[in-house]
Amino acid sequence: MDKALATKVIDTARFYMSGDNCQPFRYRFNIATQTFHIDYLADKAKHALVYDDYTISLSLGILLEYLQVSLQHHSYNTKLSFNFINFSVFRDQLSVCAVKIAKDKNPKDYSDLYSSLLQRITNRGIYQTGSFDDVDVNQINQKLTYSQCMLLLDGSNKTLDFFASCDCAVWLSKRLGLDIMNSVSFMKNPVVGLPWRNLGLSAPEVFPIKLIQLHHSFYDLFKALGAAFMMKLGQRKLWNSAKSALIFTYNENLNTEQKTIASMEMAECMLQLTQIGYAFQPSTLSAEMLNVTVKSDNNLINTTAMKHTSLIADSKTQRETLGIGQAEVQWILRLGKPINIMTEESKTNRLPVSTILSFDE
Repeated sequence: MDKALATKVIDTARFYMSGDNCQPFRYRFNIATQTFHIDYLADKAKHALVYDDYTISLSLGILLEYLQVSLQHHSYNTKLSFNFINFSVFRDQLSVCAVKIAKDKNPKDYSDLYSSLLQRITNRGIYQTGSFDDVDVNQINQKLTYSQCMLLLDGSNKTLDFFASCDCAVWLSKRLGLDIMNSVSFMKNPVVGLPWRNLGLSAPEVFPIKLIQLHHSFYDLFKALGAAFMMKLGQRKLWNSAKSALIFTYNENLNTEQKTIASMEMAECMLQLTQIGYAFQPSTLSAEMLNVTVKSDNNLINTTAMKHTSLIADSKTQRETLGIGQAEVQWILRLGKPINIMTEESKTNRLPVSTILSFDE
């Protein structure tokens, strides 16, 4: 593989999902060894959700899946090697993963996955109600090595209310709220930040976010005016549209490498469901809130100085309702077939290849 093809591969793979679109990874390609090295940059990942390996293993896993699909499309096999020795989310780590490539002598057809990868728009709008007969959870679980997936169908009002409340947790911690709201971009073609059109909201509805970005004191004002209640109404409407979600949980006693591989496998399942018309809205805050009881010290509430809330008690109840025991939740994904297709303006962009890819001579 030469520089031109390596650039083409990364141009596709760089659209991995990333917490707050922080893009904390960089690529280096060594032509002599035919190896992509993935470097982790701690200063790019500074947001309230980065306090353990949770969001990093999610982001890195999806990045590696996208990279693998892009390489497979060009008839290359991959061999991964991880370097999580003494890894900390607060320090840079060179070559946290190395991806050695080789030309596939018997290439398979990966055009469907590649086509799904090219769509890559998270749709946070309203989903259709109806049957989920074409979602085969047993088939999904057969492809998972380190995690389990369950499909929540026709979720109860209490469960949907819990998920909507978690999505509104930005109003329970100013640090968390400012962190997430500051990640929203109002530029026409942003390369960092989440495009506001991808929020599924109208311009008047996102105006408060713009004001809060201009001056943080507006956060306190809108909170006092009942912003949490209004946001919950909106989120509840979204959750109530299809009343369904995919819930991924890790198997017991996994290390960071195994969690990263689990996220690769999850990302492939998402691409396969994209092929048949499904869309997803990640609810990372719901996953984090459900994990409060299994991360007694290093959890979302402690990290963001979130005020004590009934969500803690609710998370225990929902664990029992969902039947997930003490398993650590990998991700909660609101699932459905969208009513309105997001436009190109809603696409989460990424930094140009020239910024994130370099070559080792």
